[in-house]
Amino acid sequence: QNLRRVARAGYDTALARYDLLVMPTVPIIAQPHPQPGCSVTEYVARALEMIGNASAQDITGHPAMSIPCGLVDGLPVGLMLVGKHYAEGTIYQAAAAFEASVDWKHC
Repeated sequence: QNLRRVARAGYDTALARYDLLVMPTVPIIAQPHPQPGCSVTEYVARALEMIGNASAQDITGHPAMSIPCGLVDGLPVGLMLVGKHYAEGTIYQAAAAFEASVDWKHC
């Protein structure tokens, strides 16, 4: 519960100044899947390295969405939009504006 309060306060502080937070959905470029027969430790480590940016909203309750924003080495990259509580419309509008400005055939 303490982590939840701290994380929520951090997002609320940032969103008091900005309407929207923008970050990569995943903090690393796409990685190969773990090899068959890998250890549970390796499998879990690979999964956990991908959730850093996306999992915070699960505990803070801030509305968020991920949209495709391009490719790196032929692999997709996501853009995470995070909004204020009860302001889902802001992230929908930002996503629509971004989508209208990007050539989606190459994302």
